[in-house]
Amino acid sequence: MKNIIKYTSFLQLTNKMIPYQPFADHLKSIGVLASPSELHAQATAVLCVNRSAVFEHWLHQMINEYCVENPQDANFKMVMSAVFDYAKEQLEKDDYSYQLLLPQDNSNLADRVAVLSEWTATFLSALGTAGMVESQLSKEGAEFMSDLEQVARIEHDSDEVAGEELDFVEITEYVRTGVMMLFIELNASGLHSQSIN
Repeated sequence: MKNIIKYTSFLQLTNKMIPYQPFADHLKSIGVLASPSELHAQATAVLCVNRSAVFEHWLHQMINEYCVENPQDANFKMVMSAVFDYAKEQLEKDDYSYQLLLPQDNSNLADRVAVLSEWTATFLSALGTAGMVESQLSKEGAEFMSDLEQVARIEHDSDEVAGEELDFVEITEYVRTGVMMLFIELNASGLHSQSIN
């Protein structure tokens, strides 16, 4: 119980980012075969399609999608709730403080590019699962989706990556702001068809 309380406070939903690597290590320790970026992208996508999505339904979907050793474990449920609430709180804030859950800036650039690509690919897939109707998006929304597909295919094992820090920051910012705009567009017009609720 002490560890649960300690880690829950570690994931308090504030403006602070959830530290990526400690979170990744913790997920492994409780038997979750998913990365922090995957879980965050999944939660973000569901909430973009339907801001009223219910945590328990999303949790059930994640248990089915990822290998979880003990889905009834209280620690697991607290961590998953923290990820879901973290994404929801940031998306709904008026100050545009939403952030992608990626490794810290002092991490290897190639690793950060790989995680950004993973986050984007997971987000795109999860949007479809959540029931987004892409054909009904605005022109800007459709262009953003097309751009995300390119980001999801970024090569991250090239020696050239080392000199692309500025590009990475710009791409990350583009994805971050685009996700917020998509959240506003989808929830304003109700373009979801079979969203989790």
